[in-house]
Amino acid sequence: MKYLKIDRGRYYYQRRVPDQFRDLLGISKWQMPCGDVSYAKAVQLIVNWAEEHDELLAKLKTSEGYDAIEAELLRSEDAADKFVEELNDGIRVFQNGGDWAPLDELAKPWMNALEEVAKLDEYHSKAKAPEHEVLQLRAQIDHSKRGGPKLGKIKLSPYPEFIELAQVHASDAHLVEFEFTPHPPRPMSDERYHDELNSIFQQYFGPSPTPPSDPDDRDEYMFAKHRIERKISSVTPDKNSITAVLEKYCKFNSIRSGTRSKYRREIARLTAITGDVPLGHVRTEDLKQLRDGLIGTIQVASIQAIFTPIKGIFAFAFDEDIIPVNPMLGVKLPKDKRPIEERKWKSFTPTEVIRILNAAEELWSTPVQGLSDARREAIHMVVRVLTYSGMRPVEVIRLEPDDVTDSWIRITGSKTESSTRFVPLHPEIADFPAWVASGGLETFQSIKTDQVGSVRHNFSRLLRKKMQNPITDPQKALYSLRSTFVNAMRRAGADIQVQRAILGHKEAGAIRHYDDGPEFEVKRKWVEATDPKR
Repeated sequence: MKYLKIDRGRYYYQRRVPDQFRDLLGISKWQMPCGDVSYAKAVQLIVNWAEEHDELLAKLKTSEGYDAIEAELLRSEDAADKFVEELNDGIRVFQNGGDWAPLDELAKPWMNALEEVAKLDEYHSKAKAPEHEVLQLRAQIDHSKRGGPKLGKIKLSPYPEFIELAQVHASDAHLVEFEFTPHPPRPMSDERYHDELNSIFQQYFGPSPTPPSDPDDRDEYMFAKHRIERKISSVTPDKNSITAVLEKYCKFNSIRSGTRSKYRREIARLTAITGDVPLGHVRTEDLKQLRDGLIGTIQVASIQAIFTPIKGIFAFAFDEDIIPVNPMLGVKLPKDKRPIEERKWKSFTPTEVIRILNAAEELWSTPVQGLSDARREAIHMVVRVLTYSGMRPVEVIRLEPDDVTDSWIRITGSKTESSTRFVPLHPEIADFPAWVASGGLETFQSIKTDQVGSVRHNFSRLLRKKMQNPITDPQKALYSLRSTFVNAMRRAGADIQVQRAILGHKEAGAIRHYDDGPEFEVKRKWVEATDPKR
């Protein structure tokens, strides 16, 4: 029977380990005694062992399986004990141009950390022979040629750098003889790379690091520390990375897909500085760097908007015990000191509304270069609905066919809880229900980022470029249609409660928990009486 060996009446399992796996497993063959058993029992044992080793070898022949087994062996109890023993003996590292020295005696140990990582990267990059090995071999050959000991036969991996070196020293066979293996060595797996990086990080920066007091040294120290952290993060599927916590935050708060996309874009500004590191690795200094890079380049209100999801995820992570401290608490954001009149969107005058609607009819009732017919008609309809409803742009785009009838528009899941409401259908947009039912809004579903952006952009082009006597005031834009409808309601005589109920604004005080607001017929009366053109 295969793998069954008999020696003086005893049974053994003996099997050769394939050459390519001997270094990893540390053995050249498996040799296991079956013990004092019968032939039938020995056969049973050998069949079981053979199946186990067949499975092991099949796994080793795949890239993923090899990496997993290599990591498991390196993380074994013996390896861990050896590492702890080395730590207890005192870590000693090699200084350039010097000798081996205790780690705590190095002037700038973090620079040694970067050198070690650079060498590690050469084994992980898989592209060429490690530079330090090439330099070391050249130095040995030069020393031998100057009278030093002969190197004899050297077995190397067939990297181009080593092959070139062998060709250069082909005439020095009496000093050194090159021999190459059939294949380059297997590149370092991500798992082993991760473990080696962690080992370097713990040696130089953990577990309770004390940064240098000198400002220049501290900058170098923090640069080295964060560089290694980012490398560790790149090969670690950390469940609490910045982007992972953002997704948890969005899921917990039931944030819509469009808003999630916006939040991801804002968070990308932070990860461009830190990398997608574990959230607990982000420092107050990183957040201040992001803030300072934005100040002076965009409006203060935009800075506040960018930091909205950032503040949100850190507060969420702190409350959920994902991080021990909230670094955002140490970041002060600039305040917008402009008066409200300069910050708010200005409403259009009745004359401007007439001009806008006429220009929209003229532009979007016929084909427009760069716009599909479906998108062009949808933009035109959305602008008309905004003009006669006071809705937010995103509220219109998110409507489903069941949300619109010949009598009302139902708005749910908008900006705030109070935004859930019924808005009476204005007579000027009586064609809106049938258009929605026919799938008119579906054209926006193909937009995976900012769905309102298409309407906003084309409406701005209408105001600034397409109209005769363009409206150029920067405080007049798509969102101005909402305040335009509010002013029209006020001119018609609607009181503040009716205005709030139609716009979806909060009612002050606890009374909003008990009062459903104005009756629908009251709201219908004032909507029908509202005309932004008058």
